[in-house]
Amino acid sequence: MKKFLRGITLGILMSIIIAMPALANVTTYAYETDASQKTVVKLYDRRGNWIADGYLSISNPRNGKIGISMTTLCHVSVDEIEMDIAVEQYVNGDWEQVDYLTFNFFPENGKPLTSASVDFQLGGHPANQTYRLSGEHFVFVGGRSESLGGTTGGLLITDH
Repeated sequence: MKKFLRGITLGILMSIIIAMPALANVTTYAYETDASQKTVVKLYDRRGNWIADGYLSISNPRNGKIGISMTTLCHVSVDEIEMDIAVEQYVNGDWEQVDYLTFNFFPENGKPLTSASVDFQLGGHPANQTYRLSGEHFVFVGGRSESLGGTTGGLLITDH
């Protein structure tokens, strides 16, 4: 009877250990590239079924615009990659969403889709304010999806 109970207990314990999800490893880097640009970068490493990594960056090009860069990398070829970016402004001690952008990528010319990237400067928002980005990476394979998201730290966007 002791052997039987020990076997059952061991089986339950192994089932729990195997069913536990892997936790995300988030690495944050904040660095100043030179006197005219400061960048805050977050790398998300969840090691999902399809998403390998996600990258989101906000920078201050010092022209009153918000520098935005986002990249999604996949382990395998996927049917679609969607990247959503919420631009948030720090107002009266709280973050308020002031813009929302969506980018969709599909395989082209028979080439596999394993990564997607956007890099641009966004205008139309007041300078000399603090902004941050919240990003969400989505990948779609055969009607199923996987996502990964995160938020940068706040950064003062200046016009000179």
